[in-house]
This record gives sequence, C-alpha cells and structure tokens, in this order.
Amino acid sequence: MRKVNKKITSMLLLCLALVVGLTGCGGNESADSAEAKTGEKVTINFGFWGTAQDLEIYQKAADNISKQYPEIELKIKQYPSSEQFWNTLPGEIAAGVAPDFIKLSNEGAYEYINKGLFAPIDDLVKTTGVDMNRFPETSKEIWNVDGKQYGIPNSDMPAMFFINEQMWKDAGLGEYPKTWDEVVEAAKVLNKGKVKGIIINLDAFHITNYVKSFGGGWGNGKTINSPENVKALELIVDMYKEGLAVTPKSLGFGWDGEVFGNEQGAMSTGGYWYKGYLKDANPDLKYVAIPVPKGTTNGSTMSSDAYMVLKDAKNKEAALKAAYYMTNDETQTAFMDLGFNPAVTALSEQYFEKNPEFKAIQPALEYSSDYGYPTDTKRFTDELVKQLEDLVLGGSGKSAQQILDDIQSQFK
Repeated sequence: MRKVNKKITSMLLLCLALVVGLTGCGGNESADSAEAKTGEKVTINFGFWGTAQDLEIYQKAADNISKQYPEIELKIKQYPSSEQFWNTLPGEIAAGVAPDFIKLSNEGAYEYINKGLFAPIDDLVKTTGVDMNRFPETSKEIWNVDGKQYGIPNSDMPAMFFINEQMWKDAGLGEYPKTWDEVVEAAKVLNKGKVKGIIINLDAFHITNYVKSFGGGWGNGKTINSPENVKALELIVDMYKEGLAVTPKSLGFGWDGEVFGNEQGAMSTGGYWYKGYLKDANPDLKYVAIPVPKGTTNGSTMSSDAYMVLKDAKNKEAALKAAYYMTNDETQTAFMDLGFNPAVTALSEQYFEKNPEFKAIQPALEYSSDYGYPTDTKRFTDELVKQLEDLVLGGSGKSAQQILDDIQSQFK
C-alpha cells in the first residue's frame, strides 16, 4: 500500500526552471549573514503531510526548539495530502512563501532531487555543526545523490514478508522460508480452495523487492533489463502460470493487505503498515513477519523518509538546524510509538523491543537499500505495472526479458 508522491506538474516544472534561473540565491546568503549579525530570531517554516497525531508531535517539537536553538522560531504547516502539497508548492515558490524544509519519502524523492528542488546539505552540515554520525550509513546513503547529501534521515524500515501463521501451522509446514524456492514449495501446499499460496501485488514496491532479492535493481533507469531483474520477473510470472499467485485487482481489492486481511492469500511481501491495518481489519489474524526471502542474495527495499531543505529557503542554515532538531530523542520516541523505526542508531534497538513482531526484520537494516527508480518515476512505475498486468491478466504472451527490454528502451 505504499503511496508514491504525485509527479511535479507542468506548473511546478516551469516554476523550478524559474527558481534555478533566479539570482536570488546570493540575496539569501546576504540575508543569512545579516540575521546572524543582528542576532534576531529567525522564523523557519516546516511543511509536511500526515495525521493529526503527527501534527501534535511536531507542534510539541516546535514549542521546545528554543531549548537547543534559541535563535529559531519554528512554525508548522500541515498539508492535507501529498497531492495537495505538490499542487500548492508551485504557487508558494513563486510567491516566496514555500516551506523552508519538508519531510519526504524516498519512494519518489529522486525525481525531485534531480530536478533541483532541494539544497545539498554537505556544506551546511559543516557550518551548523549538525552531527550526521547519529544516523546509520545505510540511511544516509539513501539520501545521497551523485556524492551529495540531501536529507537528514528521519525513519527507515526494510520491506517484509508476511505469513498467515495459522494457515502455515494447519498445513503442517515447519521452519519459515528463507529462499524463494522454499516459498514456492510452501505456496503449493497452502494453495487450497479460495486461498492462494501467495499474493503478488503487481505494484512497483512489491516487484522491486523481488528484483533486489536477486541482486538486481533499477539503477535509476540504467539497469532496468539486467539479468538479475529478468530472473526476478521470471519467478513472478512462473508463480502466476502455476496458479499459485493472485493479484489484488483480480479479486476486486485495492491492495495486498486487503487480500491478506481477508485471508484469501497465505503469504505476501509488505511493510510495517500491515500492523496498523490488520489491527483494525482483522484483529484476530495471527501473522509472522520475516525478511524478504532470498533469490540469490539478501536484498530488499528500505522505506525511508528524511527532512529536506528547499533550494530557495531564506535561511538554509537555520532550516537545517530545525530539521536536525526534529530527530531529537523525544520526538523520535513519540513517532516510534506510532510504528516508525527511528533512523537514529541509538534508538532503533528500542523500536524492535516495542514491536517484537518485527524483530526478525532487524538484520535487514544492514542490507536494504533505496528503490532506484528512474527520474521520471511515475511513468516508469506505470509502464512496469501495465506490462506485467498485460501479461498476467491479459495474456500478452511477452517474456520477462521482452518486457524489461521494452521498458529499458523508453528510459535510455
């Protein structure tokens, strides 16, 4: 059920072109220097989309920021949704009232970074004294593009593989699977009546986890048709051909969690969001969460978010300080209670103590990595899903190699 941020509209692209072309950056630097000399309090605006619980946590952080940074006044702006944010941002940039920093998911971040929306923070880290050593290398790498750091990590969580515990026990199966070969064999046993052995949502998030488990990846568009990726897609296609797999669309469901929650599929790739959903949708369902099974290697996606300083922020140093402050222990612990694993090494262990059902996933923090989608993310994910649905649901007859070769030719 991962929700990728909507694409920047043509209006935003035009606005970005104007922003990049303006000479106002020098003016921002002068303003920074003037404010530093006068010692006046600087107002920093933070924009995010999320829940009322998120807002409560952020507002408390804003109320207390002066304890660490007395020169900063932090104001919070909540957008109703990511769509609202990206639709509103062009006008805010043009009017000079855009947030100074925002929180962004890595599933669609590369596109916005590549189009110049955010400021690299390497030099700002040096001048502000922000301690980036608090965050694990795997988290920082997700937000490092072309050797430049763009984000202060906030939370991260590897993808998971979910198993209906009761179905597994009733089938007399033993240890939980570690490889896709073991998954296939288990699916054959679990595939009974209205229950399919495995749910494979033909969605970029899920497909990417199969790809990474074979040592593959999209390479930001450069390695779409790699042998590793082909092998992963062949596995998916074969499970459909054998009648072991089901996609939510074929059952009239919107996403994989619904199929799993309605107990019409015994296994599925997924994420930490399953916990909250199943608590309401099927509180009696017992499940097990394990790392994404191995194809040829340990590999899975890392769902991460970070704080990003906008390129046209009026005071980038103060914005970075405020963003860094959001990762303080108190704020991170509050988000931990909502199910987020803090991207702070010292706190991450506590997360797995509070969420023991995810303890088996902890080792995957060491090897999970970014999605690696091309810059034109939505066009890529739409095409990937369309081609697989045309094969699995429409009987296009294409091979996995042909599908990926075709998509690769569109993203040279």
